[in-house]
Amino acid sequence: MIQRIQSVYLFLSMACAILLYFVPVWQSAAVLIDEGMNVIGAGTHLLLLPVPVLMVISHLLSIFTYKNRKRQKHFCTGNILLYIIFLLGALLLIQLEHQFFQHFDLLEFRLGALLPVAGIVFNILAVRGIRKDEALLRSMDRLR
Repeated sequence: MIQRIQSVYLFLSMACAILLYFVPVWQSAAVLIDEGMNVIGAGTHLLLLPVPVLMVISHLLSIFTYKNRKRQKHFCTGNILLYIIFLLGALLLIQLEHQFFQHFDLLEFRLGALLPVAGIVFNILAVRGIRKDEALLRSMDRLR
């Protein structure tokens, strides 16, 4: 299970999903904020909280279903969709909280905005590893 490279990629992607709860996606640099919140992340919004929890559960299921590679690929694509949903939800909350990006600055995005991208990359690498395992097993079956 752990000796396979896709398990390592899935574990790293799960670490990104866990960090999403603790690291904010966006933080306002303005000192005085009239309305809205100044920090947006999974730990601050109830709308974003279930998505990283679902990601961690899905990652655990995909790591421990190493014998069924087709199901493992389905879990990986589901994880990618969950990361995209998290990113879109975070951007929507930023837009709603701050009146269509008033006082918008790219420096206000934090590490939490890059973690979903890293998680997507790790899931894509895991799918590639699963495909390589399937190709290896097919070639072994042809040799028999």
